[in-house]
This record gives sequence, structure tokens and C-alpha cells, in this order.
Amino acid sequence: MTASRISLFRRALWHANRTPLAPAIKGAVSIMHLRDKRARTDAARRYASDAARGAGGELATKGYCLVSHLMEPRLMAELEADSTARVARAAQARESQKEKHKAFWVRLLDDSMVDGAFDCDNVFVRFALQPAVIAVLASRLGELPRLTDVLLTYSTPSDEALSYSQLWHRDYDDIRTIKLFAYFTDVSDLADGPFTFLPGPASDRVGFALHSHLSDAEFFRRAERSAVQEIRAPRLSAFICETSRCYHMGSRVHPGHARLMYTATFISSPSVYPAGAPRFRANRALSADERLLLGL
Repeated sequence: MTASRISLFRRALWHANRTPLAPAIKGAVSIMHLRDKRARTDAARRYASDAARGAGGELATKGYCLVSHLMEPRLMAELEADSTARVARAAQARESQKEKHKAFWVRLLDDSMVDGAFDCDNVFVRFALQPAVIAVLASRLGELPRLTDVLLTYSTPSDEALSYSQLWHRDYDDIRTIKLFAYFTDVSDLADGPFTFLPGPASDRVGFALHSHLSDAEFFRRAERSAVQEIRAPRLSAFICETSRCYHMGSRVHPGHARLMYTATFISSPSVYPAGAPRFRANRALSADERLLLGL
């Protein structure tokens, strides 16, 4: 299949995965990966703990959970040091992304990739794979998740109209997409552009929307404004949200403010989309669990 046909096929799948057809598509793909599914189910049992079950239960019920208390302090400190150091290079990164990036944020990890892939020992990858995170996700999914991307974004004010992730949307990386977030600036009020979302039960009632991104006016014709929640929290706070279920938006940063945020994206394997270029590379010998988690 040519690259153009693969692109068209992926686009068609993306549209299909926004409809009630999504579970059937995922089920059909999963049938072709039964051995992988069994390995992930078996591996998930090794991560079981009371803390993971508690957070995983919240994630299943509410669509989100707070996990700052579960993060490894040394790893959080290492990630913070690397993240904050990159802000000094934000202007340079913004210029290199001028033609393709979202005007309201700049990506700060592009220079950490080799041929489009992160080393498995990169701190941004290691933070996502810490056992406490995997345990929560495994509790929610009933199997070992697959990490598909890591991202560090620096959000700043923009004069342009709200767009993309500043509008209300759900994520369609896969039928079940769960993201780990960590703040590296204080997000204490609305001006800091907090991650804002509609919890799972309320989002379930909104259902399918024809447009993938909705303005406030469009969204609140369908959703209850009173049900919306914001994650206002100090730096070094971490939380998890099932973004394929919960409508959400953010990065509405006001003048004089900025937000530095880490994001790790996980899906339930296998992906419903055709395999693309590897996002991670093994720069050392990996365990069987690590290979499952990284899709290698």
C-alpha cells in the first residue's frame, strides 16, 4: 500500500473511530493479536496493588484520577530539571515549528528524538513507565497499556482565535486513550490555562459530536456547564485522564502567564491504525514488559 493510500486509510479510520463503530473495529483488530493480548493480561497481574486498584477504580468511574502521591520523587525531580531547562530554548523551538505548530504552544522535545524516536532511557519515557503509573493503567484496562508518545509543551498567550486543543474535544489516538499529565509551573487560576474537562459520566451523556472540536457555545448546548472541572494545582502535580472518554480543553493562557506541562499518551493495544514509524528505540536490552509497553 502506498504512503498516500495509507494516509487516506488512516483518515477514514479516524473518522470511523469517532462513531459507534469504534468498538467493532477495535474488536476485529484485537482478534488478530490474541497472543499479544494474553501476554498483556498476564503481565498486568504483576502490577496489582491496593493503591493502583483505588486510582484505577476512580479512573474507570470518573474518567480521571489524581496521582501526585504515587509518583517517584527522584524521577519527578529529574523530569522537572530537564523540563524547566528546556524553556530557555522555547523561542528557538518555536521558530523551527513556525509552519506547523499550534500558535498557543511550542513543543520542547523535538530535539531529543533520533529519526523521530525517543531512546527508551530518556527521562520523559522513564517517567511514563514508572511502575505506579503502569499499575494504575493496568488496573483500569485489565492489561498492560502501550505508550505511544511523550510530549512537553510550553503554552503562552496567543492573539489568534481559540483552536485545536483549546476547543472542546475528545482524543482519537485509539478507542481507549489515557493520558498522564504533570505540571511544571503552578496552575493556580484560570489565567494559567488549566487542563479543563467534563468527567466521564457527564461526557458519556454528551455522546458523539459531528465536529471533532467544539467552541464553548456549541459544547454547552450539549453539556452541563456546572459539571466542568479544572485541574488547578501547584507545580509537580500529576493526574491521569481518559481523554478518549472525557471531553476536555486547555492552554487558554492569559497575558503575563505561561504553562509548562508534560503529557504521556497510552492506548489499549493493539492500535486500530496501521503501524507507523517506531516512536521509541531500544538503546539497551529491554525486558519483556518494557517491549510490550513500548510496542517494540
